Amino acid sequence: MESAPIILPRITIQHDFQSVITDVREGTVPSEEFWISCYKLNEPSVHGKVFAELDEIDRNKVNLDSRGGVVVIYGDSPHYNISCPQLGITPTKIRVPSRSFSGSSSGLQRITAFDISPDGTQFATGGHDGTVLLQPTNLPRYENKSKPHVSTITSLRFFPSSRVLLTAGADFSLSILPAKLEASESLISPARTLRGHTRSVTDTAIIAKGRNVLSSAKDGTLRLWDVSAGNSIRTIGSNHWTPIYSISLGIKGTATFGTPNPDGEPPSPPTPIEPNQNEVETGDKVVFCALSDGSLEAFDLGTKLSVHKNKVGVRALTTVSYSPEHSLVATGSINGVVTVFDTRSLAAPVTSFVRGDSSIEDIVFTSSGVEDAGVGVVIGTEDGLSYVASVRPEGPAVLSELVGTDCDAIRVVRVSSDGAIWSAGDDGIIRRY
Repeated sequence: MESAPIILPRITIQHDFQSVITDVREGTVPSEEFWISCYKLNEPSVHGKVFAELDEIDRNKVNLDSRGGVVVIYGDSPHYNISCPQLGITPTKIRVPSRSFSGSSSGLQRITAFDISPDGTQFATGGHDGTVLLQPTNLPRYENKSKPHVSTITSLRFFPSSRVLLTAGADFSLSILPAKLEASESLISPARTLRGHTRSVTDTAIIAKGRNVLSSAKDGTLRLWDVSAGNSIRTIGSNHWTPIYSISLGIKGTATFGTPNPDGEPPSPPTPIEPNQNEVETGDKVVFCALSDGSLEAFDLGTKLSVHKNKVGVRALTTVSYSPEHSLVATGSINGVVTVFDTRSLAAPVTSFVRGDSSIEDIVFTSSGVEDAGVGVVIGTEDGLSYVASVRPEGPAVLSELVGTDCDAIRVVRVSSDGAIWSAGDDGIIRRY
């Protein structure tokens, strides 16, 4: 299945535009300008300028004079709204980071994996050298370091307790790390190392409270692990062992799989099999997989069988996100297409959209900042132009642009328990929106 996706516009803004406004407000310069560009595939781009000048009466106010086809106005601090009538772009929120963190106190390093703890007290970053860093979200600033892998960290997931971290690497292994922050220069040693995959591990998921975890790899398999024993319980794979680039786990809920019965009733669910004695709370779970051949596949963890597979596009799917709460699953592809399905009817997508041809690096559902109790997706992209798009009740549409990077890829996006959006990527900076 591949239908023409809806084309959404892009708004780009000079990455340090806030510094320009601050310089004018503080009197460093009497006036200054910054640029804004708007794009839409197959249409002429619009390049405008905004002149910032201190107000003659209120010397704490900076006036913004928009020119060249763009319109910028102040929104809810510290955000701004930008529109472009020529491309049909209605006022769109420009979200700037409320806080930024360095991925390492020792200097810039590309971040390949990131996660924020469920209790919001700490975050973890991973890089190409196999190092994992733990840092607090509040002062004092210090970091705990571990070296659980010999090559790129591909996934980081905090356990629900926020005190244990699951790591995965391109060295075919996973590890279980203690994640209790303390001022120490000693390397944190893994409590467990899990081995069994024969190619790079690509993604992970934690089941229930964490007695079992799940991993995917380029060897085309899912592996279910018993954390306490450090053993692989089961190996699950597609018929052709197609590399799995991303997974998303959740309860089956209202998800419907298979072909309807002749009477039009939904298909009967697969019969659960007797679980391994070391499995905990797997019977009601389903895992969606983004495959390198452009397919979306779902496995029932109760039966360990593939219960759904469909071709989303001709290019590889790079990421997938499942929201049981909203009965939606979204995929992102290497050529920039986002496709959203209703899990109660997976035969055809709810919507499909694209902004450019840069790879979708990560995607996660959010209700934060979406009006009318709707549903949105936060999208991290290789070109650094990450954004939030609505998918329900109306959509797709760009709700907000996540700005602050200077064309550096955003590899990971997360939504924390308080609704904040976090991003991390190639410039080594973690941003909280």
